Amino acid sequence: MLRFSWIFLLFLCSSIFAQTEFSAVPHLNSIEEMLSFAVKQQRKPYKGGAEGPNAFDCSGFTRYCYKQLGIELKRSSQDQAKDGEKVRKRKLKEGDLVFFKGNSGRRINHVGIVYRKKGGKEFEFIHASTSSGIIIENSEVEYFKDRYVTARRVTTDREIRKIIKAIEKENKDLAKQRKEEAKQQEKLAKQEAKRKKETEKEQKNKQEETTETVSTPANSSEENNLYIVKKGDTLYNISKRFDCTVEDLQRWNRLKGNDISLGQELIVK
Repeated sequence: MLRFSWIFLLFLCSSIFAQTEFSAVPHLNSIEEMLSFAVKQQRKPYKGGAEGPNAFDCSGFTRYCYKQLGIELKRSSQDQAKDGEKVRKRKLKEGDLVFFKGNSGRRINHVGIVYRKKGGKEFEFIHASTSSGIIIENSEVEYFKDRYVTARRVTTDREIRKIIKAIEKENKDLAKQRKEEAKQQEKLAKQEAKRKKETEKEQKNKQEETTETVSTPANSSEENNLYIVKKGDTLYNISKRFDCTVEDLQRWNRLKGNDISLGQELIVK
């Protein structure tokens, strides 16, 4: 469920910037915070193929900075020129990606991040320079002015706030769901404990009844008496003596007839 929510969330928040996705929870809350983070990387050296945190190439640096906003840029400067949406030079804002060509042709081979927008088409950008490492430079420097190609807007503060708000809501809903699940588990545990206690009580009562039945048989001395047959006794005179009938004596002692013997034990009630 959480995975599905994330997929839907990322699709929703990247609908304006169709080719850009929030692939992780943002560590920073705005473009301004991301630029402050980028500035802290100044003077770290340039190294081809490096993505930080101790050295960078140009696209590795932009990729590293945008990761702090939860956005996964493509790896090369040429591919990053396809991220986000295209922006005219006069409309540039802080945080936009700016791209430059090499010494010949219009093939993009360098990228930086707009650090400060000035008047007209002028801006300052932070990038990984092959000679100076991470540095802030002006777009009007002849080298870069002549080689500027295009710019892309990857995200905005509004989109960042939207994704953060959505994540906070999802986390809140998840916490609420977990709390309800914990309550339900606690309720079920109490019910199970109660059921177990009742079962144990029922088993104990049955055991006590069984013990009582075994220890107090129907022909025990509490309810019955034993009579030892003497010389001259018959079932008839014994029945008269104990105020019962011959049939009672026969039934209590499982006798089939009237025959009894001297010294025989008879149950009488």
